[in-house]
Amino acid sequence: MDADDIKQLQRQVSKLQLEAKLRKSVANELERQKNLVQKARDEAEEQRAKFERASERLSQYLSPQICEQILGSEEFSGLETNKKNLTIFFSDIVDFTALSERMSPDELKNFLHFYMTEMSNIAIDFGGTIDKYIGDSIMVFFGDPDTDGDSEDAKKCFRMALRMQETLKDRRLQIKNDFNLHEPLRIRIGIHSGSCSVGNFGSKHRLEYTAIGRAVNVAARLEKACEEEGVLCSEATATLLKDDAVNLRLRHVKAKGVDGLITAFQWNIRDV
Repeated sequence: MDADDIKQLQRQVSKLQLEAKLRKSVANELERQKNLVQKARDEAEEQRAKFERASERLSQYLSPQICEQILGSEEFSGLETNKKNLTIFFSDIVDFTALSERMSPDELKNFLHFYMTEMSNIAIDFGGTIDKYIGDSIMVFFGDPDTDGDSEDAKKCFRMALRMQETLKDRRLQIKNDFNLHEPLRIRIGIHSGSCSVGNFGSKHRLEYTAIGRAVNVAARLEKACEEEGVLCSEATATLLKDDAVNLRLRHVKAKGVDGLITAFQWNIRDV
């Protein structure tokens, strides 16, 4: 082997070494890119899990429809309000103060959790927007953010109210025994339909999605005037019920803060 052969061999060796370095460099870069992609996937999965946890927590503070509207809309305006025709529902527990005073804090917490969960599940099944809990009281409305028309909204609200009363009647003995109640659990319900301002009200520090207006006040007054284990509907609601307006008794109700008598229609589970 002469000098030229040696030089040629050296050039080939150098070329092979360079190719080996390039392959190693490419392999290292591919591995680095693979790691970056995996890291990005892991971070995206972590963010998705955080978002799902946040959404789940948020749904415990807001009605499902409102939570979906906030999380699902890119155009959601925090201060947007509208005038809408709603059917508003109020309920509370008969003699709740006396009932609560006989319970320990933990017993009261467990009882209210059970009761609110049962009633809320029914409200959600019928498509109602759960506005708020006030002690033992529940406020629900139909007609926002989704509506099936004034009449259908009123019918769904009324059917929801009947389902609540029927559920409590069917489980009366079980509830009484489970929570050691002195008396069976009984509730009153008031329903009214009318125009309301609905949307987010509050400050930059805290907003509440709710409905306000005279119609809300009338529904609350009807609930106070309702018979035990009954549903008291305003004339406006009863008119919208059409064929669903069965087993209703005419009443004329004097309500605090409302001028004159309110024409209302009473349903009671004892009359069925």
